[in-house]
Amino acid sequence: MNQVINFYRKQPAGISVNGESISAEAIDAVAEQFADAPEPREAAARALVVRTLLRQQAIRQGIEADDEEGALERLIEQEVPASEVSDAEVRRYFEANRDKFRSGDLFEVRHILFELAPDDDKTELARKADAVLLALKNDPEAFERIAREQSACSSAALGGSLGQITRDAVVPEFWSALVGQGKPGLLPHPVESRFGLHIIRIDRCALGEALPFEAVEKRIRPFLAARLEQVSYQRYIARLIEAAQIVGIDLGEDVTLGTGHGLPSE
Repeated sequence: MNQVINFYRKQPAGISVNGESISAEAIDAVAEQFADAPEPREAAARALVVRTLLRQQAIRQGIEADDEEGALERLIEQEVPASEVSDAEVRRYFEANRDKFRSGDLFEVRHILFELAPDDDKTELARKADAVLLALKNDPEAFERIAREQSACSSAALGGSLGQITRDAVVPEFWSALVGQGKPGLLPHPVESRFGLHIIRIDRCALGEALPFEAVEKRIRPFLAARLEQVSYQRYIARLIEAAQIVGIDLGEDVTLGTGHGLPSE
């Protein structure tokens, strides 16, 4: 039965695992490895508990190695064997996620940005953008000139040209509008993003195509295997925690402690 007493999140101290203490100094020594965590010392303490559990288990099972790291690796290999993924599982994942397996779309685009500052009147800005859009529908050749005169984007100097862009080059709203249009031409409505309102013209586009199963099978299989291994590892750690006497830290019911030996790789 896992015996746990309250954990002081800000200052983990007095932690022990099956009677073996984890000092505050030990936690401090590895906390910098968790600098990106919301609570670095808490994350470090949790990781050290996991590592201690694994080391104790390796000793109980008589696993020998040149060093502690090697012993822990042998324990994990023994207790969390590599997951086998069937052909059917790979095929099911592919069929359920076809939208993820496409060659990338490519657009050559120009835009005019009407920047929206916090104190700007959004309604007035929308009227201005609509008026410019109407003018461009009547005179498409004026796009570059108006972009140079009115766009708040640095691309104004290039007549609004953003060159060739892919999904990662623009904000999601902008990209969704491009994909929704899917062909060269002036988009029928201004597009709103966190930057303001965009009038967009697609000059050229090359739409991606769905990739065949054979082209992505070798990417899917290791991904699924790693995911299964992660689940198996977390279940194994949860069993060790349940059987242990842990004092001074509450690991919670959802044990999401990562893979490996409890500490991030160097």
